[in-house]
Amino acid sequence: MRLNECLNHASVPTLQRIAKSLHVTCVPYSKLDILQAILEAWLDPEARKTMVERWCSEWDAAMRRVVLQPRHAFAREEMASLLTPFGDGAIERALEAGWLYVHPDPATKFPLVVPEDVQEACHDHYVKAWRAQVLKRREEPPCVRDEEDAILVDFEALVDYVRGHDVRLTTTGAMYKRHLEQLMQLFEVEESLELPRWRFGYGKRAFAYPDRLALIYDFACDEGVLVEQDGRVEVDEARFAAWKSRLTVAKLRRLLRHYIVSYRGAIPRLADVLQLVRRVGGDWLDLASLYEVCRPFVNAFYYDSAEDVWRIRIVKMLVHLGVARIGSDTPESPPKWFQTTELGQELLSQGDAESTADLTERRPALVVQPNFELVVVSPDPRLEDTIAPFVERIPSSGVRAYRILAHTVARGLREGHDFDAWRAFVVRHALYGIPQNVERMLARWVAEARGEIGADTADVQSGESWA
Repeated sequence: MRLNECLNHASVPTLQRIAKSLHVTCVPYSKLDILQAILEAWLDPEARKTMVERWCSEWDAAMRRVVLQPRHAFAREEMASLLTPFGDGAIERALEAGWLYVHPDPATKFPLVVPEDVQEACHDHYVKAWRAQVLKRREEPPCVRDEEDAILVDFEALVDYVRGHDVRLTTTGAMYKRHLEQLMQLFEVEESLELPRWRFGYGKRAFAYPDRLALIYDFACDEGVLVEQDGRVEVDEARFAAWKSRLTVAKLRRLLRHYIVSYRGAIPRLADVLQLVRRVGGDWLDLASLYEVCRPFVNAFYYDSAEDVWRIRIVKMLVHLGVARIGSDTPESPPKWFQTTELGQELLSQGDAESTADLTERRPALVVQPNFELVVVSPDPRLEDTIAPFVERIPSSGVRAYRILAHTVARGLREGHDFDAWRAFVVRHALYGIPQNVERMLARWVAEARGEIGADTADVQSGESWA
């Protein structure tokens, strides 16, 4: 819907409030006169510029996100989430400001509308400002890193390795370190296997594998190409054959979508960052100034500062995905320049609608690790009280983490707590659900505690290392 349509469906009181907000002179009791006065002001280039600048200034935090969306209609919960920084009654004030309207169909799923021409004008205002803030260079940097489609080559290398080896998993659900070392020798892009103590929020297996391998492995499992069962990894040949039949761009598009889904729990506005990068991309851009433009959408996450999230979780992963390449002035100097590839521009454009399907920010409450650790991502005393009966606290500075073991399960049942209700609560609040190996051991521990099987029948120990 365009502005004239939205105004035509608006009530007289609404039009009166909009005219007052925009300082439009009109006969206040004539709907036709108010409507025409507002449209005449909108069609005047100088008046329109004043309106857009005012909206983008007064509603900056929300408008920055609105202009990056491929659609113009929003659910009320989405708009409430976007307008959270503006306090109570923000939706009503936005309706009076003249850039937000109620859809004429009360039964629609998206009852709030930003007129297409209003969104387009605000979009052009922001893009012009963003491009002006980012430093550019015309010639290619002396040193360029471009991984192109190496991630697809290594995806198939992982599958071939699993097919040719007996790849068993530890009780924490990870491949043994000897397998990882051999994979790094086969991969086009090698990663360090030395990982910090705390790793969560960036995929199901980020706790055990370096970033790129974790993304590839998670994706292979989600696609059904790799299957974990009975403590080992196997290849589903039919799924792999279907995968190989796809075009390169289709494979990379699915990988990009998987990346967004895996990382948006830790980076809620990741999709906005990618769309902003697409709009200013194409040239060689100074990484530091690009970060300044994207910074309103980039958040810190536990052990990652906002700059770490930008550098490691966004820029580095976009290079791995073939969406971007980076450049430096000397082989020894850190990356200074950033450019989206032609393929990257295409992938980000096609991902518009998919990556912005729901703008309501929902940070995950929990991450359940395959090593039997529960990390509370969004601290909430009530949540921690609810999970407490079946876990024990892990002493740690800066991370609220718990561990579930056989004796904590037995203790909770002994004290009369409902394990099934507890498990359902954890599933409901966990970012990736409960890993299979944890589910399997929980079922065993519950059965042991209830006397349904003997403890001496356990064939694995939960403390086994992945190394």
